[in-house]
Amino acid sequence: MTEIQKIYPILNKSLTLVGALMSAAEAHGILCGLLCSSDFDNDKWLKQVLGETNIQDGLASKCEQQLLLLKNYTLEQLNSPNFEFMPLVPDEDESMSERIQALGTWCQGFLFGLGLAGVEKFAGDEKEFIDDLVSIARIDTNSSDDDSNKNEEHYMQIIEYIKIGVIGLYEEMMQSDKK
Repeated sequence: MTEIQKIYPILNKSLTLVGALMSAAEAHGILCGLLCSSDFDNDKWLKQVLGETNIQDGLASKCEQQLLLLKNYTLEQLNSPNFEFMPLVPDEDESMSERIQALGTWCQGFLFGLGLAGVEKFAGDEKEFIDDLVSIARIDTNSSDDDSNKNEEHYMQIIEYIKIGVIGLYEEMMQSDKK
């Protein structure tokens, strides 16, 4: 289990307790999409995740703190020279169906975050990556393929592809901001 996967059940529970309309995977996807733009805004992200939740409420305040820690952790991962970034999805103890569904939701969140930040035009490899994320977001969790080793291998390949694609997109956007 990776460090970020340890965060998933805790944050998911917090989001459920405060009545957020999304999972930890989708919240992280939105965060990553926003971070891959030059227009990251904490308040915009928190408003999308927490909605009209009363932040003065103790549970909501705790959830907001967890989200801000996740943001800081994610930025560290994206800026790490060791390619440490990982999408926030359940660990291997969860069913493959649940993990695939969370990954699809993460991709939906990522695409939404890019749109929320106003990032619209992509070319070349970036466009291909975004198109692939659209396909992954539509993934069917009701597959009847019983080869769990094969499914696990494919799932890990998709995670690795997303990981590298997000890091590349983040680096590209940060480079274009410096120009």
